[in-house]
Parts: sequence; C-alpha cells; structure tokens
Amino acid sequence: MELTGNLVKNLIRDFRQQLSGLYPDEEIRQFIYTLFEEYLGWPKTRIHWSPDAEIPEPALKSLKLALEELSRGCPIQYILQKTWFNETLLKVNSQVLVPRPETEELCLIIKSDLREDMNRPFAMLDIGTGSGCIAIDLKKHFPQSIVTAVDKSVGALETARENARVNHCEISFLLSDILEPSNWIGFGKYHIIVSNPPYIPESEKELMHRNVLCYEPAEALFVTDNDPLVFYRAISTFAIGHLNPPARLYFEINERFGMQVRALILSLGFDEVRILKDFHGKDRFAVAILKPLSTLPL
Repeated sequence: MELTGNLVKNLIRDFRQQLSGLYPDEEIRQFIYTLFEEYLGWPKTRIHWSPDAEIPEPALKSLKLALEELSRGCPIQYILQKTWFNETLLKVNSQVLVPRPETEELCLIIKSDLREDMNRPFAMLDIGTGSGCIAIDLKKHFPQSIVTAVDKSVGALETARENARVNHCEISFLLSDILEPSNWIGFGKYHIIVSNPPYIPESEKELMHRNVLCYEPAEALFVTDNDPLVFYRAISTFAIGHLNPPARLYFEINERFGMQVRALILSLGFDEVRILKDFHGKDRFAVAILKPLSTLPL
C-alpha cells in the first residue's frame, strides 16, 4: 500500500479512501485523530490547521503501517497495544479482548452499589479477567478490597499481571478454568463476584465485524448455540458455595437472554436478581443478591 504524499492532507485522503466501506466515516476520523496524537503528539485542532504540513519520515512510516493494519481489520487498540478503560490505561494484545464501554458501565454499577463500602476490606473475585480491566478498575476504586482475578488463558494472565503492576494494583491472579468444578476447591470466600464471560452464540458470528472475528480471542467471546448460558450456570453454582453473605454476583450478559439468566440464577438459590439495561437500552447486566440465612427461633 503506497501513500500519495507526505502532507497531512494527503494522508487524510489516503485514510478515507482506503478505509471507506470498511468503517463508518466518524470512526475513520477518530482513527486519524488517535494516530496523529500517538505518532506526532498533535491534537485534532493542529491537524485541521496544518493540511499542508509535511509529516516526518518516522511518523509517516508508522502511520502507513497503521493504515495497512486497519485495512486488514486489525483493531486500533491492538495496533497501539493499549486502550483506556474508565480512565485507566491498559496494555492489550491478541491474547485478550479489547474492553468494551458496556464493561466500563458494569464497573460503574458496582461502584454505585458499593459506594458506602469504599474503605471496607471486602473480598472480590473477577472471573475471566482477560486484560484485568475489571479487577484493576475496582481495586483502584476500592483500595482496601482484596481482589482475586482468574482466567484459563496463560497469555491473558500475563497481560493482566503487567497491567496490574503498571497501575500499582495488588491483585492475586489464578490460572483456572471455572467450567471445571474440580478446580473450585482452591478458591476462598468472597463478598463480590463479577464476571464478563463469553456470551455470544456461535450462530451470531456472521453478524460480527471482521476486526473481532479475525483478531480477538474466540474463546473469550463465543459459546455454543445449544448451551449459551453455560458460563452463567457454572459461575452461579460456584458462587453459591463461595460467596460470604450478604453478597452480590454481577454479570455482563447477552441482551437476548436477560430473563433466562435471571430465572437460572434464581433457580440456583439466589434471593434477588435484577436485570439492568446498558446505555443503548439493552438488557446487559445481571445483579444477584445472596442474603444471609435468617436466625431460626429456638
């Protein structure tokens, strides 16, 4: 892929021509802003004010490589090897999902629910931690909390550990597959369990953008069509034996299965389950409450 010149206006034209049809115009514009900031340190205003400015060769080379990767469908977060999550900068790569805004919203819900407990040393478990985004965000907000994060991917845990180290968060990381009940013995008791598990049925793959299908880890995204609630069943069953009431269980969910997830969690012994909508108005979160057993009269 050749560029038509080294001027700012040339590069903007190349980006628009090469990426048109692959991404919406607004997303292409954001790519340009993000990459100019990364490789040149330019704010967006300078881009608009300097159409005839020459781009230095090192930056031009990096921009060209980024354009080639974007043309192939690579997420810009993987190109830059980083992304923001609720004001926290995280390393990301092909071993982990790119954190979504919905997951940021899940953390905001937890922070709101536990706003009276900011300085209480409660125990929290993040299941399927990936990049560590949930565990790190909540540990930063609740500094007295004792946070454990688990994933079955060695690569994901390496990334999560690095993100925790860079963000000065003390988090215990465990390698374990939560779908295997034989692995549950080594876990302790928690006041909060949170998970954003795989929840997209394989039949929905054809609806996904290629930058997701070709680059992000499939095992962190997809479940079989014949058992799309497999992770909710396993994690809720695990949680019944590993929560210290009064306690809460938080899930990010597929918008199609809100009522099924609620019924499932209730059937396994939780006392209350709320299904909450995301900023798009879609069923996206489940919040389950496990109350302590009432004292029986003598």
